[in-house]
Amino acid sequence: MILEDKSITVLIIDDDEINRQMAEMILKKNFDYRILTAESGMRGYELMQNQTVHLVLLDVSMPVWDGLKTLQFIRSNEKLKNTPVIMLTAAADRETVVKASSYGVKDYLRKPFLPDELTARVAKVIWDNWLQQDFDSLESDLDALLKSVEIK
Repeated sequence: MILEDKSITVLIIDDDEINRQMAEMILKKNFDYRILTAESGMRGYELMQNQTVHLVLLDVSMPVWDGLKTLQFIRSNEKLKNTPVIMLTAAADRETVVKASSYGVKDYLRKPFLPDELTARVAKVIWDNWLQQDFDSLESDLDALLKSVEIK
């Protein structure tokens, strides 16, 4: 099943080591995903340029590059712009939620998060993204097939 595939990579970007370790432990316990972690937005962005990442868990409040700045860089990169992102936040103020939503955030998760909630949200975003890619691929195949049978 796609949700248990080692080819899925999740990147956790959070400046708090305990939060990174908790999220990593929960995901490893529940999925056979490859987990990457980064202590800053800048480091996470660097990892994304060199690794295929299928989902990012991104903390909102971090020094230097906060979650929104990191998200701006992800969305402005042609290769990375469609990577699904779940924002992690201790207190999501309305302005942050609106701004992050404008960058296409898939979900929000309040910290401290419950293991079941993290697991469910990650599974849903991975599944939805996989279905969308599968649909896009089918649509592309259908377009090519229709073009090949057009009468000229």
